[in-house]
Amino acid sequence: MAQETIPERMFGVGALASVTAGLVAGIGARIIMRIVAVTSHMPTQFSIGGTLVILLNGIFFGFGVGFLITFITVVVSSYAKARKYLPGPVWRGLICGPLLLLIFGFPLFFSSSFPNPDISFGIPLLNKSMFGALIIIYGLILGVAEKTYDHYLPRKPTSTRTDIPTPIPGEE
Repeated sequence: MAQETIPERMFGVGALASVTAGLVAGIGARIIMRIVAVTSHMPTQFSIGGTLVILLNGIFFGFGVGFLITFITVVVSSYAKARKYLPGPVWRGLICGPLLLLIFGFPLFFSSSFPNPDISFGIPLLNKSMFGALIIIYGLILGVAEKTYDHYLPRKPTSTRTDIPTPIPGEE
């Protein structure tokens, strides 16, 4: 028998998973920026402050996107007829990654007024491919982290009290 999942727990698991995926995406973005600097023959500068800003941006945007995905999941799972068609967390992550790439990535990468001119340094196709793959990896990590946290975080505590009286030895 499957346990019923309460929305508060779903939001908690979703928040932890989205922060984890955002942190991994921030680390990935920092690595990609280093690769961009190396391929464009620029001096590689490393600062703790800049890295922390990148990581915090990854956590912030990852939390926002993860919260939105969790909200949609909670709304869809509240309907009995739609719940049976809702995929598991890993499949949701595999679906959300390419959807995020289509919604946010392609318009940013192919617009003429791309907000970050650094993407044109070095090999632009390589840079866009790496950042696009990072968006898909974010979705995958979001799904895997959600499944992991859902499995290992405790559910509603169960009562240890039993209502069956135990027999006293000698009185039967």
